[in-house]
Amino acid sequence: MTSHIDHTWLKQALVMIMTLRENDAATWDAEKMADFAKSFSLDALGFSVGGITAFYPTEVRHHPRAEGLGDRDLAADMIAALKARGIRPIARIDPSMASRELYEERPEWFVQTKDGAPVSVHGHFITCPNGGYYRDFMMRVIEEMLTRYPFDGLWANAAQFSPWHTPRCHCAACQTKFRAHTGKAIPEEDWRDETWRQYNEWRYACMAEWNSEVQALKNRVRPECAWIPLSQVAESWDHSRVGGWDLDYTEPFQDGIVLEAQRRYTNMFWPGLEARYMRSLAPGKGGGITVSYFLPWWRFYGVPAAENQMWAGQVMAQGVIPWLHVTGYQERHFDRRGLDSMRGLFSRFRANRETYLGNRSVADVALVFSRHSLDNYGHEDPSGRYLDHFRGAYNAMMDQRIPFDILSGHRITAEALSAYRAIVLPNAACLSEDACAALETFVKGGGLVVSTHRSGDFDELGAPHAAPLLSRLAGVTQTGVTWKGLRAAYAAIRDPANPLLAGFDGTDLLPVAGDIVFVRTPDGENSIAPLTLIPPVEGEVGSGISVPEFNVIEHVTDYPMVIDRAAGAGRVIHFPWQPDLIGFRYGLRDLFQLIGNAVKSASGWKDVVRVRGPGLIDVTVLEGADRLVVTLVNFSSPGSFNTGQRRIIQELVPLHGLELEVRAPEGFGGTTARLVFAEREVAVERRGDYLHLTLPRLDAMESVEFMFS
Repeated sequence: MTSHIDHTWLKQALVMIMTLRENDAATWDAEKMADFAKSFSLDALGFSVGGITAFYPTEVRHHPRAEGLGDRDLAADMIAALKARGIRPIARIDPSMASRELYEERPEWFVQTKDGAPVSVHGHFITCPNGGYYRDFMMRVIEEMLTRYPFDGLWANAAQFSPWHTPRCHCAACQTKFRAHTGKAIPEEDWRDETWRQYNEWRYACMAEWNSEVQALKNRVRPECAWIPLSQVAESWDHSRVGGWDLDYTEPFQDGIVLEAQRRYTNMFWPGLEARYMRSLAPGKGGGITVSYFLPWWRFYGVPAAENQMWAGQVMAQGVIPWLHVTGYQERHFDRRGLDSMRGLFSRFRANRETYLGNRSVADVALVFSRHSLDNYGHEDPSGRYLDHFRGAYNAMMDQRIPFDILSGHRITAEALSAYRAIVLPNAACLSEDACAALETFVKGGGLVVSTHRSGDFDELGAPHAAPLLSRLAGVTQTGVTWKGLRAAYAAIRDPANPLLAGFDGTDLLPVAGDIVFVRTPDGENSIAPLTLIPPVEGEVGSGISVPEFNVIEHVTDYPMVIDRAAGAGRVIHFPWQPDLIGFRYGLRDLFQLIGNAVKSASGWKDVVRVRGPGLIDVTVLEGADRLVVTLVNFSSPGSFNTGQRRIIQELVPLHGLELEVRAPEGFGGTTARLVFAEREVAVERRGDYLHLTLPRLDAMESVEFMFS
């Protein structure tokens, strides 16, 4: 259970996490580091204390003191220096590996491959979360640390299975525990095998169990210390899946939430994605999204200021605190060019915390992220089978400038859904029976579900539902035929006046690719959908290529490419193909608009905000007791060579003269709004139900604050 102790400070704390290297022990300057932290307007600093290496005079046997530490107590020195500056200390631990000496004495505590061999990294041996190192040794280390030192927080790095891309564990503890859980041996990876899917889910449960044990120990020894282990979601599936990181499982055993947005992934919207996820998951808990100052492969090399501002700014926009991760600041060779811009951003955030924190989202749309679909439908290709759908829907909301929240597929309940007019299911294939029942209640009560491809066809572990979600909601059945890997196909616009096809004047068709699931509707042949399939226009089947002289559309079918049906007082709009995935992969704005049009067809829809002008912008609207805050984050940047690796944003293109129309909140009767970053007032004109203003310039981000009278 969550500690009863109040950890309110976490809800407002600006934090930096600083990793100490072992060779820092001899030369580390605690006063200099505390001054560095103070220059970032920090409320708390996390720094390495124990685990792989001890930076204090530990008395736990086989807990190696850092070479060069000597008689120093870096933990005590750092705490004293930080406390003198009003900064809270957070202890960083890492239980992922341990010394050869300990391995030789207790090999059963360590990861073993299927062949029984240990796994080593940097001359150390990888430890197992189910073994005695996590469950006994690290508990003694944590107890020693929290008993000796007045830490306000305890933060864990790499507390997971298979850290540092190492093989999965077959140690005796894992084998015994899994057999006790299922009656089966640890299987080989095969996503079509039910036992493998059980094993995959079991890893998440094991990590949640360890988190609960740490929290119980912490509550006994130092309850005022907040347990805030690191986790990741969505983009980092290659870490979280094998690691057993599922925030929905661990959140009940954490005093605060810390998600990490490292720069190793290509999608610039990841920090905002995680911030939205965190905000909806545990609105009563504090924490933040850790954004790295550096690139993951070059830890002393700073990311350009423009990217850092956009990267951290989208976290702020969601009313979540950006944390900063720095490694090697006291290194002789270090790139300092981006530090001042981050200092400025943190200073601005600290000065305007009331603008961003403690407010609620007024979005009418929730986009569902389904970790069960990522795993149990995504299988060995989670990006292609699931995540690119989710990315596409996320991009559609950004492209269409629709404020939106993210709702975990684990937590779909009637109460959670009741806050929204529309729920978007981007190929959320694996949903529990309870989730499907909640969605059915939501639709029959007047809500809109917009879904794609295989949403709701399977339960959370990937077994087919007896009655798939689309059948339950709209009486639509599948024929059993799926056309896979289409290229050069189209969707014919059969009813241009249909609101779903608004904005497509001048075209008779839209691009189609990917897979199509063929369905039957209760209407049968008596009703033609507003969008139907044009088969691929190609010379050889599957090639996607044809000689121009023979590139002719010969047949327009009546197969529906959109299903729009009433259900009770609500509606279901389902795309039996993959417009989200195809839109994301090709950057097809028409497909983003198609999804946006579907969302805006919700009953009683009235735009929260409208933004007119160029650029790719993420829009968020938060409301508090005395204010409404509209934040725009600028993602518009020049292109670069496609090297196959992530693209660095060296500069953002400033946007000028954006026109905003904001749905007028009750209580606002003013004639001006405040531009938080420009530090000036801007004129506001009321026209009917909307407030109109012009934003003179948008750099990395801007927040427009409307104060209520």
